[in-house]
Amino acid sequence: MLEPAIAKKCVVALGTAGAAVLLSLFLSRQFGASERAEERSPPLQESPAAASGQTAPPMLPAASFSALPPPLPPEQAAVAEAEASHLERALFRMEMENARLRTRLDDMLNWILDNVRGTFPLPEEQMAHLRLQAVDGDMAVSDALIQILRLDEEETEQLDAAFMEMRSILQDIETAYVAVETPSEYEVVLTIPSYSEEGQLVREGLYDELLRTLGAARFDRFLQVAKDSLEEQFDYFGEPNRKIQFEMLADEDSDAPQLFVRDERVWVDQKDPFRQTISSSERVVTELPPEYYSYWYWLPEHVTRFAARSP
Repeated sequence: MLEPAIAKKCVVALGTAGAAVLLSLFLSRQFGASERAEERSPPLQESPAAASGQTAPPMLPAASFSALPPPLPPEQAAVAEAEASHLERALFRMEMENARLRTRLDDMLNWILDNVRGTFPLPEEQMAHLRLQAVDGDMAVSDALIQILRLDEEETEQLDAAFMEMRSILQDIETAYVAVETPSEYEVVLTIPSYSEEGQLVREGLYDELLRTLGAARFDRFLQVAKDSLEEQFDYFGEPNRKIQFEMLADEDSDAPQLFVRDERVWVDQKDPFRQTISSSERVVTELPPEYYSYWYWLPEHVTRFAARSP
């Protein structure tokens, strides 16, 4: 990492060197014009005393009479003045540009110190395989995502609010579609048809808020590492048809009560209605998984008894 003091000294040195070059060029032009004027001045006449052989008093050098060069003709003086004015403007522009670059460099170095110090960035090809949880069990931004996106406190609070609000909207939409079946005394089945159109509106609203908070670059990184997790944790924004089966069973050995849970999602291909993608999971548990607490009011007592807590 560049050290700020060294970088600042380099910029100042470059600006000083540029100004020195322009100044030396200006002075060389002025002195060159003076020498040409002296060469064009007429030679000095020999004094009468020297012609008659008499010893003349020593004469002082011409430079002692005047430290200034003889005046230039009007045309040459105008050209020299124009050149000097042009160089002065160029020097001023260079100084202004150097000041602007120094400010940008200071800002860049401060950003590096705040955001990159102590980090070891992964190569892009490895980032392509990185997958993180978007939110935790409370629908707040995961700690891993906070670190990789370098979210500050205000940004984290904005994303937390966006995730919770959009998840609540999805649950309200889903509530209108839930249907309950009881095939047997200790079995209940929840059927939730697809609500993809409403879910797409919620997805677009969430993405707009993420883009506004993160900016384009970090939003793209978010989609790269956490989109799959976000889709799963938001129930794929209502795209699949879903069926959740709960059944109370007795353990074969101890006869202790257990809960069988089967969760099935079916996606219908929009281009081919006769083609379906099915995702299904089955498990036998002694405690109701937390992701089903949102369906509490549709579940009978022989299912909710397995909950570790009430919602």
